[in-house]
Amino acid sequence: MLELLRVQAQTQAQLLTNCVIALARDPLSPDQLNACASAARSFEATAHMVGLEAGAELARSMEECLAAVRRGEIELQQQLIGMMLQAVDLLDSMAKLPRTTPPTPSAAPKPVAQPVQLPSGRKHRPVVLVADDCMEIRELERKLLRFRGYDVVTAADGLEAWYAVLSGNIDLVLTDVDMPLLDGIQLIRRIRKDPRFKKLPVLLACDKDDVQQRWRGFDAGATYYVIKGTFHDTLVEAVATRIGPTDG
Repeated sequence: MLELLRVQAQTQAQLLTNCVIALARDPLSPDQLNACASAARSFEATAHMVGLEAGAELARSMEECLAAVRRGEIELQQQLIGMMLQAVDLLDSMAKLPRTTPPTPSAAPKPVAQPVQLPSGRKHRPVVLVADDCMEIRELERKLLRFRGYDVVTAADGLEAWYAVLSGNIDLVLTDVDMPLLDGIQLIRRIRKDPRFKKLPVLLACDKDDVQQRWRGFDAGATYYVIKGTFHDTLVEAVATRIGPTDG
């Protein structure tokens, strides 16, 4: 039964790919939007049944994005279609992954692997995700954090940031408020809604005189905030307080 469901997931992933390709050719077609949303919903349901939780989450994000397009909240631009094509390619790869076969009871127990001892001085470098649609601000934050020894991943919009969080390799998120596709407040709510990321530190970059932004951020689940224009003085300190300093 499980094998049949995996075959079904592969078929649905291919159908979703075809739908997104058709949407790229005719982005104004309501029928294509509806077909893509339906295909994403079908794949999500099957992915849950076969244990492809990351694939199900990605399909659900696509469905939500398409729903926002239908409501007129965001525009279906080429950049968004390109991201969808990358997403369905990833879903197709997930669906084709071979299922791991559990060992039989008669199989000899395998030796327990010992943890690898890293040479002295080699430590994990914390990874900070910087999300901002302004390239200049994004680069400023990246350089400041890199100079202090942090590894930095960047995202130009909230949806790209969410996919980066899903990778599971992020130690802290620094996000702007106003971003396309998914704003900073929506991103924080999505992070906090997922049990895997409830304790992930999230800093919100706020405008100096907009107190409302801070309260909206805290209400969504932000850990703390930093004020734009004071990054040189406060950003690294705020990051280090949440995930620790580096040797950089």
